[in-house]
Formats: sequence, structure tokens, C-alpha cells
Amino acid sequence: MREENHSGMVVNIQDYSVHDGYGIRTLVFLKGCPMHCPWCQNPESIDPNYEIKYQTSLCIDCLKCREVCPADAILEDKDKRIDRSRCNLCMRCVESCPSRALSQVGKKLSVDEIMKPILSYKPFYDSSDRGGITLSGGEPTFQAKFSLELLKKCKEFGIHTAMETCGFTPFETLKSLVEYLDLLLFDIKHMDDQIHQKYIGVSNQLILENLKKIIKEDDIECVVRIPLITGFNENEKSVKDIAHFVRSLGIKRIDLLPFNDLPSGKYKCMGHDWEYKHVKRQPENLLKTLKKMIESNDKDICVTIGGLW
Repeated sequence: MREENHSGMVVNIQDYSVHDGYGIRTLVFLKGCPMHCPWCQNPESIDPNYEIKYQTSLCIDCLKCREVCPADAILEDKDKRIDRSRCNLCMRCVESCPSRALSQVGKKLSVDEIMKPILSYKPFYDSSDRGGITLSGGEPTFQAKFSLELLKKCKEFGIHTAMETCGFTPFETLKSLVEYLDLLLFDIKHMDDQIHQKYIGVSNQLILENLKKIIKEDDIECVVRIPLITGFNENEKSVKDIAHFVRSLGIKRIDLLPFNDLPSGKYKCMGHDWEYKHVKRQPENLLKTLKKMIESNDKDICVTIGGLW
């Protein structure tokens, strides 16, 4: 395999996470996703290409970025610094910014570059309950070759591996990655295909079939996660339908993910207006009601809220 297959576009590497899998974990956030959920919590990881983040609070208004921009994409208005329709992503503005108000989103890293810090944390993984790495995003299957090489390398060193996925990928791609996984964190957002298409723009049929087939063909520990979205699926019927499907597959873990109302700032930094910026996290009594409803229908299913603990 040639070297380019060993490099991937990475948004961030987050250490000492304790929610996205067991034990102490390192999260590798990959860039690029085939779906465009309007409530996405990581807007900086949707586009597979390099992007520029602009933090108004850090800007000292020196306009050095304007001096070096060859595309005339820098505006004098501090609140609307970048005309993104003109920007050619040459990154000269980022290089010239003394206050780091402008920064590049996305970095090409090799498997070996990522493994270096991961291996240094291995004693922490080993001393916790099945600690290790979790591939996130974006969508790890979007960079399948890179994800596969990284997972293989982790398994060589005996590191527990997990992956978060939306499941919208060819089955062969998912299966190749599952072979090197210890834990699969699989999102199901809605069972009604028409509603799924209306809000997300793609059918849920591939997603549901992928989960059916992977559970049937592979001995993989799987946790189904339900991202709860106001006006979309936070009602009892939607959650009950997903739970019924999960039970039919013999999966014993469901994780309810409350709405995260913090990404508004990230959307602004990426030059986007977020239609969910006024939506708040579900109240605790609703979360507990949904949890109790699932567990009352099947005593063998373990339901968590906001992570595996």
C-alpha cells in the first residue's frame, strides 16, 4: 500500500475522554461526512477539505490578513472578516495572523504521527477499564482506507478500538473496519424513512440494513446511540420504534444522547448560521422518562444517557 493511503484528514485529537467508549480514551476526529444533519455537533468536520476558522474574540483588527490575501476575500468588517465565496483557501491569512484569530481546520496526518501520542498514553488505557482509541468525526468510514490502517496498527499494539458511525456507507466498507474493532457505536436517528429523508436528505434503509447484517455476520459489541433532536425524534414513539428494532437484533445497549446546545460558537467561527442555535438540551425528567420506557419493555437492555457511564 502506498504512503498516501496511510494519511488522513484530521480535525482534532482529544485525549482523556471518558464517554465515547470504555475507560480512558483518545478520540480521533476525522474530517468529512456523507450526511449533513442540520443539528450536527461538529460543523468543522463535515467538509472533507481544509477550512478556515475565524474567532472574532481573538482578532486585534490589524488587517494583516487583508494585506496578504490574493483573492480579496478579507473584509474590513471585524464581525464578518471572511468573504468565503471568494476565499481560495491559500492559508496566507492564517500564516499572517499574529493573534491566531484565523486558523486552519484540518491537518493531514500519517498513521505513524497519530500512533506516537496514542502509544504514549497506552499505560493509561491499560490501567482503565478497556481504555483505548475511538474514531469519530465527521464520519470515519468516509476515510475508510486511513481508518482501516489506523485500526490495524492499534490492534498490533493491543489497544482497544472503538468507532462512532452514522452507518451510511457501503456494507463492505463497514465490514472491513469492524474486523479491527472491539466496540461499534452506531447511530440510529429515526425509523421512519420519509422523516429521515425530509430532515437529513438521505434514506435510512442502507443504515438499518448495515446494522442488521453486521450484527448477523460479526461478533462485535455494539451500542446503538440515539441523538435526541427537538421536533425530530425526542418523543416516546420515535424512541420506542428504535428500541424495538434494536431489541429485534439482540443488541443490549442503547445510549440516549441529549441535545448539545454548545456548538453555536463553532458554527459562527466556520461562517455558518445554525438553525438549531436556540434549541436547548432536553430536561432531565424527559431523558429519564425515555430511559425508563425502554427498560420497562426489555429488562435485558441497558440504557445510558450521554455516554457509557
